[in-house]
Amino acid sequence: MKIVFKLLAVALIFCNGWVCLAQKKKKQPKFEKEALQYVFEGNEKLLKGNVLEGEKSYRKAIAKDPNNGKAKYNLGYSYYKTKSFQEAVQRNKQAANLAKTKAEKHIAYHNLGNSYLQMQKPDEAIEAYKNALRNNPMDDETRYNLAVAKQAKKQQDQQNKDQNKDNKDQKNSKDNKDGKDKQDKKDQDKKGDNDDKKKEEENEKDDADKDKEEDKKKDGEDEKDKEKDDAKDKKDKDGNKGDEKEDQGKQPKPAKGKLSPDQVKSLLEAMENQEKKVQDKINAQKVRGPKTKSDKDW
Repeated sequence: MKIVFKLLAVALIFCNGWVCLAQKKKKQPKFEKEALQYVFEGNEKLLKGNVLEGEKSYRKAIAKDPNNGKAKYNLGYSYYKTKSFQEAVQRNKQAANLAKTKAEKHIAYHNLGNSYLQMQKPDEAIEAYKNALRNNPMDDETRYNLAVAKQAKKQQDQQNKDQNKDNKDQKNSKDNKDGKDKQDKKDQDKKGDNDDKKKEEENEKDDADKDKEEDKKKDGEDEKDKEKDDAKDKKDKDGNKGDEKEDQGKQPKPAKGKLSPDQVKSLLEAMENQEKKVQDKINAQKVRGPKTKSDKDW
């Protein structure tokens, strides 16, 4: 919807009229006269479409007289034209505070509502238009802008509702997804735990089977070793018996450099025989007696 902006015409007429009234006053301060002159120059520049030059003139007027509400009205308009809506809001608020009549307040609040509406702040715009109507209930343009602001608020509320619904749906979707992911992760972890447990049990079973097999193998080896030992013992025993028989039929061989018992025995017997022979000779000589000497001399 189109927004009706009405500050310029009213403000310009009011300011120019205010200048005329000021000329009739004899005791008007010089700075007020200079400020009004700058306001007049700014109005002329705005009417010619030179918004920036008009803004400069209004600034000069405010510098001369900070309480000049008319300069702030039209400076707010110049900001509105250059789409500087935040600055326009500030100047229109100042103008409304400085306004001394209902007409001045009405204009300031009307244009304040316009600036808020351009900033997509329908709540603030509605309040500003209501203040404008309180000071001029018969203004149809303000009433029209109020209807525009209410429609904008309705649309904004619906958008916010839809956005909240979308956010809620997205949140629910995200929560559902997170819940599903969480459940999937939980199931996966559970499956992983079961797999690990199963694997651990299989490993334990494999280890037990391996230990059992090793024990069986070890028992077999021990049995074989035992059989070998038994066979060896039997062989040794049989060998010992054979050796004993062989020893019984065989004299031990004398060590090298020594006489065997048989040799010693033979040697002793030989010595005894020799001694006996000698003894026999001696005994024989004793039996014969000594030789007698012959009387004859041979």
